[in-house]
Amino acid sequence: MAPRLLLFALLTAAACAPGEDMVFPADAGHIDVKAQFGAKGDGVTDDTAAIQKAIDESKGKPGTLYFPNGTYLVSAAMSAGGVPHSRDRFLNYQGQSEAGTVIRLKDACAGFGDPLKPKIVLALYNGQGTGDAMHGYVNNLSVDVGSGNPGAIGLRFMSNNTGAMNHVTIRSSDPARAGKIGLDMRQGQNGPNLVRKVTVIGFDHGIETGSSFSLVFEHITLKEQKVAGFVNNSRTTIRKLTSVNRVPALINDKNGGDCTLIEADLSGGDSAATAIINRMSKVFLRDITQSGYGHLLQDSSGKTIDGKALAEWYDGKANALFASETTSLRLPIKETPEVPWETDLSKWVKIDGAAKDDTAAVQAAFDQAAKENKTTVYFPKAPQGTYTISANIRVHGSVNRIVGMENLVDVIDPTGAMEAGGALFTFADLTSDALVVERFFLLGGWKSPPGMYMFENRSGKAIAIRNVNHNSKHKKLSTGGGEWFIEDVSPGRTSTLLIGPDEKCWARQYNPESPKADMIDVDGGKLWVLGLKTEGRSTHIIARNGASVEVLGGMSYQSWGNQPLDPPMFKVNDANLSVTIGFYHYKTPFTTIVEETAGGETRTLLRKDLTNYHLSIFRATRGAKGTGTPASVTPPAAPPAVKP
Repeated sequence: MAPRLLLFALLTAAACAPGEDMVFPADAGHIDVKAQFGAKGDGVTDDTAAIQKAIDESKGKPGTLYFPNGTYLVSAAMSAGGVPHSRDRFLNYQGQSEAGTVIRLKDACAGFGDPLKPKIVLALYNGQGTGDAMHGYVNNLSVDVGSGNPGAIGLRFMSNNTGAMNHVTIRSSDPARAGKIGLDMRQGQNGPNLVRKVTVIGFDHGIETGSSFSLVFEHITLKEQKVAGFVNNSRTTIRKLTSVNRVPALINDKNGGDCTLIEADLSGGDSAATAIINRMSKVFLRDITQSGYGHLLQDSSGKTIDGKALAEWYDGKANALFASETTSLRLPIKETPEVPWETDLSKWVKIDGAAKDDTAAVQAAFDQAAKENKTTVYFPKAPQGTYTISANIRVHGSVNRIVGMENLVDVIDPTGAMEAGGALFTFADLTSDALVVERFFLLGGWKSPPGMYMFENRSGKAIAIRNVNHNSKHKKLSTGGGEWFIEDVSPGRTSTLLIGPDEKCWARQYNPESPKADMIDVDGGKLWVLGLKTEGRSTHIIARNGASVEVLGGMSYQSWGNQPLDPPMFKVNDANLSVTIGFYHYKTPFTTIVEETAGGETRTLLRKDLTNYHLSIFRATRGAKGTGTPASVTPPAAPPAVKP
């Protein structure tokens, strides 16, 4: 091996984060940019043409475009396109590791030198606004705009309904950290989608958003920006923002939408600067700390608020129907379990599906995994296009991950058992502490039985569902305890999520869409949601019998016309509920936002009572008395709960 290549290999190996090695069996059906399209990833060869060819030939067919560890040198903009309702979508850009897989722009690259005419290195979608550029992903890789490219935009991320980024770094290697935007979310009609565990180093703006349906960010790190860390012009929810900057960490701009920010650590600062600049009235802040800045917050009127910490603040009115606190519920927040990716491919079990009905093959794979102490069951990319299941599947034993490889799974119901309330997957007698179900383009298919549940947990263990579309009710009530975690999930048509007594669920970017069925029903349990986006004129949430429900950010999107239903958006019956959320309607909006019953008395909060068509905070408290406060409650003149 040449000395230069040996040095490159050693540096690549050293850069890989311990334990992060996203590998797949050879027959999983992923598309390898090296093996199948000739990309070198050696840091020397120009891989632009090879990567663009891989994108062009793979897009439009839900699948995984795989980048083994290496540095892929590029010299031009790469994109899946930008034509609505076309093949320009449905692709998972999957690296082997965040530090080891690097897409790097050549230094002083032609076309990337003018900040007034910026160019994007890699775009998932870049064209006419659309709501159907669905199921796009970027995982476990880095994008580096190199040095001497002040007009470079690192990555444009765009996805609708489902879509996510996870374990991604976007950086400028320029000594002055030159670059226009690190993560570009400005594509029109973006979202809903989820961006998690993303680091941006350098650029004028670390992250910038535009018109969106709902964007959810969690565990975001911003460093060394030149103008602003995060510029928001959309309906955005952010949790766990770490900013190390002298410039403002967050600007909620005048074109922005509803912005919710919780748990932020904003350090570095400049004594003449402000950590958060808010130019819109639709903002909710909680648990913010700052150091080094002269001011913590500038509100929409231009008033500045000083201090090192802010416990809770919103620019608007609180709403309550009965005597209640006018702050958020503050349910305990739990992180989604991190189940290590299985790198020993001998512990993966393949589903050998090729029949008209794959039920027997699917169950046999789970039984084999349990018998042989395997951890991962995978659905290889189906050459026939879909898998078909006609009966309940029991998941048991040592299995801790089910990998869908972006497949569509049809459900047929010859006996009627599924329609009668059966579950497609039942989890029972699991030996691991947590199980993950992920990477399914559509579970249940286009015509799944409407009475069917997708999941049932009899194991008492934690179940995490992520990066999944499905057509069915989300889950049955658990019979063995356990906890549920939902990340980037979009159920449709009959999308009821049931949470019963003693059940707990944490959801990030949950996108139920239903014309009739109640979307979420919490009967005595606990539900925490970071970024709820809905579609359809059915009741969004029912909270009853002492339930506790907290919604932090998102949007109720009432886009469908010709719907005769006009129920309350939220129903509360002797339960705890706090909601901060925005609204948008295409034709007829909801009349009633909240219907609350406490101690046998029922009151309503109507849409016409809202300020700026926004719910800064609504709070219902179990056990509230009949002598309540007015529907609109103005918070104190000073920001509520500001720490000294």
